[in-house]
Amino acid sequence: MFNRYEDPSENLVEVFIEVMDKWFPTLGQLKFKLVFDLKRRIKQGKICLATTELANDKVRYYTRDVDAVDGYDYVLVFDQKAWDVASTEDKVRLMRHELRHVFIDEKDKLKVAPHDVSDFRVEQKLNEDNPDWGFNLAILVNDMYEQEKEMAKDANKKNFGGK
Repeated sequence: MFNRYEDPSENLVEVFIEVMDKWFPTLGQLKFKLVFDLKRRIKQGKICLATTELANDKVRYYTRDVDAVDGYDYVLVFDQKAWDVASTEDKVRLMRHELRHVFIDEKDKLKVAPHDVSDFRVEQKLNEDNPDWGFNLAILVNDMYEQEKEMAKDANKKNFGGK
């Protein structure tokens, strides 16, 4: 059976810690579960390189472990292909972007912040040297999935006597 999700690599964890320490030290009291998604996800017609999800009670229950005895607050899901081909700088950008979705309101309620009109303004400023990094990474990753799909189709034809 194919598992869609996989535990994070050491590199994903290292980048998470680096980004948290440098840009988000105030979120240190929260618990984040990091996972890889092995399948392409499309949202609103675009490939999704990563998502930030608020853990509900069921997810909290199922994610209890030594590091999070009450379960995790947020789940950060990264497309594994995207992570594998992204540059070190783009990995930091992707992680930083996802952590900007983490929001604690005035009543200390955890939420997921939506994108503003043209993405997060702070991130735009930080990415002035390469404003199209996410678009370029998305194209590359989507092409990889399409190539994989075509190769599977070709292999299937060969296995069933097709040309």
